[in-house]
Amino acid sequence: MGQLKGKKEKNMKLRILASGALLMAFCTGFSAEQAQVKRLLQTKQCQGCSLAGAKLTGAMLAGGNLRGSDLSHADLNQSNLFSADLNGSQLSGANLERTDLRAANLQGANLQGANLKTADLSGADLRDADLKGADLSYTDLSDTNLFNARLNGANLKGARLQSAQLQSAVGVATDSQTASQPNQ
Repeated sequence: MGQLKGKKEKNMKLRILASGALLMAFCTGFSAEQAQVKRLLQTKQCQGCSLAGAKLTGAMLAGGNLRGSDLSHADLNQSNLFSADLNGSQLSGANLERTDLRAANLQGANLQGANLKTADLSGADLRDADLKGADLSYTDLSDTNLFNARLNGANLKGARLQSAQLQSAVGVATDSQTASQPNQ
């Protein structure tokens, strides 16, 4: 009987240790992400950071450096990313609705399925960007460089494309299909 009780206690201790280790691993990862968010908001610098799913609504990140960062499914609604460097960043499924991305560097960025409704991307560099399935409705894309960008399945309803560079862009609908003419 005593031997059985000893085994049960040993199993219980192992379960507690395993649970503690899992909890510690979870908390460490969580605090690392929080530390990166805090650093980004304070310095506007976070190259190669893992910020997937981060809540950054209304963040003031103009001129920030987020080159190569993972911002997939992040909430950047109404943020200011004017002239920010997001070259090669992962922004798939991100919420960028009403975000200021004027003159931003989004070259080679993955924006698949991103919500860019009514965002201002005027003068942005979107060369080689992947915008498949992105919602670009009523977005200002004037003077934007979309050379070699992939726009298959993107919603361009009401998008402003005045002076946009569309050479070699894939999946761009004609004016008669979805994109509107510049506002007169």
